[in-house]
Amino acid sequence: MPDLLSWRAKFPILASKTYLINNSLGAMPASVIESLREYTELWASQGVVAWDTWLPEVANTAAILEDIVHAPRGSMTMCQNVTNALAAILSCLEYELPRNQILHCAGEFPTVEYLLDGQRRIGAEVVRVGNDPLVFPARELLDGISDRTVLVVLSHVLFRTAELVDIRPFVEKAHAHGALVLLDAYQSMGSVPFDVTELDVDFLVGGSVKWLCGGPGAGYLYAHPNIVDRLEPRLAGWFSHARPFGFESPPIEYAEGISRFTGGTPNMPAYYQAREGYKIIREVGVEAIREQSRRQTQILVDGALERGFTVNTPLEFARRGNHVTVDLPNAQLVKDELIRRGFIIDYRPGAGIRIAPHFYNTDDECRAILDEIADIASVAAR
Repeated sequence: MPDLLSWRAKFPILASKTYLINNSLGAMPASVIESLREYTELWASQGVVAWDTWLPEVANTAAILEDIVHAPRGSMTMCQNVTNALAAILSCLEYELPRNQILHCAGEFPTVEYLLDGQRRIGAEVVRVGNDPLVFPARELLDGISDRTVLVVLSHVLFRTAELVDIRPFVEKAHAHGALVLLDAYQSMGSVPFDVTELDVDFLVGGSVKWLCGGPGAGYLYAHPNIVDRLEPRLAGWFSHARPFGFESPPIEYAEGISRFTGGTPNMPAYYQAREGYKIIREVGVEAIREQSRRQTQILVDGALERGFTVNTPLEFARRGNHVTVDLPNAQLVKDELIRRGFIIDYRPGAGIRIAPHFYNTDDECRAILDEIADIASVAAR
């Protein structure tokens, strides 16, 4: 087992805070400061010529992610966020009866639900399966896939409860019916090992804010190499063109492969920032991160139950991601007091306090936050 705690010194916030909310915003690597300095010095010293150095970094940054999920080289591109990535994918789809249905479940992140719901305006039948956002409706969703289905949208790990979804049955049935599968991997990238080729999903989207420790402004999009060249996103920018610097009038001639999803001018500062976290995750190894989570999430689950708290996360490790959601009376107020005491976590309405240790956190920190929650709760009950 590698010495994961040797990485603590590379994350400045760990020197002053007990930082346990890595499923919301991963700790910033110290190297981000130097990476952003590199970006700004290129701009300051070279002006427009800096693009000669900047542009290759779009593919170079995406290549680190390809290594993390074992994707073929050139199958991923960077974008600003999941909203842009998902919107670009949806803009490739047509909804013609009888095949006009999109399936998703009630536990998806709001961005996903808002964008899918908007497809109703252009002829999609959007089916939201299940009523309880804390319960993944696996059987109901699987049964809903039919010859009418265009797209099935799934989260690999649900953001409220950390439930880890077995994607394979959905991919198998969707493909048998000619439907596509889009995987939101925001909560699994950098925390749960997987091979995107082996999963055989058609699309994967996510961002850098969480377990990848890449900060905001850097999303990513994967499209299966077998389908990418027949996709024609209506949401296309000048970098989606085969010759962006030709400044040609419509109709667009799409760039080959994943580049057609690059869209508008790349968000270069965010990519310089994000690559630092990506490189660390690749070097540490997601397998090692997941194995540490096995122990630390169990500490949290067992400790929470012993103290009488509600655990809104699957108790079986194989069914959960790398965070634990703990609920108790006045949980939002408890969250506020925890942050005041230097324990950084967050709260989600209807779910509870989310506690998310990463590879640089200690077992003692996991035990300490449970003690703090119990102490705050006991004071509030007096």
